[in-house]
Parts: sequence; C-alpha cells; structure tokens
Amino acid sequence: MSILAKNLKAIRKELRCTQSMMSEILKVGFRTYVRYEAGERDAPVSVLVKIAKLGNMSLEQLLTVSVRKSIISPVKTLTKNSVPPEVKMVHFGTGQINLKNPAKQELLTINSSERKLLSIFRKMDADLQKECLGNMGKPVKKTAAKPKNKVAKKKAVKKNTKKKR
Repeated sequence: MSILAKNLKAIRKELRCTQSMMSEILKVGFRTYVRYEAGERDAPVSVLVKIAKLGNMSLEQLLTVSVRKSIISPVKTLTKNSVPPEVKMVHFGTGQINLKNPAKQELLTINSSERKLLSIFRKMDADLQKECLGNMGKPVKKTAAKPKNKVAKKKAVKKNTKKKR
C-alpha cells in the first residue's frame, strides 16, 4: 500500500467519515475513491489538493510523509454568513496578530512541531488539558535506574565512590 493510500485512510478515519461520505465530499464516484484508498488508482491533482485541505496539511506532506493522527487537524469550516475579522495590530518581531472582534481565539503555529503539539493538546479532554497546563514549567524529577544484578550494583557503588572523592 502506498503512502498516499495510507494517508487517505488516516485522514478519512480522523474526520470520522465513511468511504461513501469522502467520495461525496470529493465529488468522485464511490468505487473511484475506494480505489484511491486501496492504492489501485492515482488521484488527480485537484482531488489531492482537496484531501490535503481536509487534513489541514501541505500537498507535499500528503504525498511523501506517512501521517499520524497527531498531525491531522481538520480545518474549521466557515459559513457564508461569517465575516472575516479585521486586523487590529500586527507585531512582526514576535509574530503576534491581534484581531478586532474575533469570533474565537486561535493560535497560529510556526512549524510542524508546534502544529503536532497543538493538535495533540486540542484532542485531550478538558481535565487532561488542565493537568498538562498545571505541570508546565515544573521541573521533571529524574530517578536513577536501579541495578538489576550484583555485578551492576558493585559497578554502581564504585562509580558513586569515585564521584565523591
């Protein structure tokens, strides 16, 4: 199975769609979509662009990288009646953009690592998000691995006594 076929299936499952629903969204026949997902047929560029937009990823990612669920963050749909917010202030040094009367608060990501992290965070339930935010900035406790056998214990003791001297 090709990378594209695996990615199509991953995006469809993350969007919680059936193959029939995806074929309707992409405006292709059901059997045609099934063949795309099975890797039996190549999708035209116009369909690939739609799929990449659905998964909120680049066309390059869709075609070359095996995507995981954490990468896929579906695009929020806008209605015809929604008015795009006006820009209030842009600070190019920090990358901060303030909008006048935004419909909701959103963060823009700088790179793929931030996008993955934000996507994973958004998929957490509210309690886990609070716990995660509560632990931010706290030092991580490192525990030393305990030796498994007598020889390893002797080596650990020798190592510790050398450090103390």
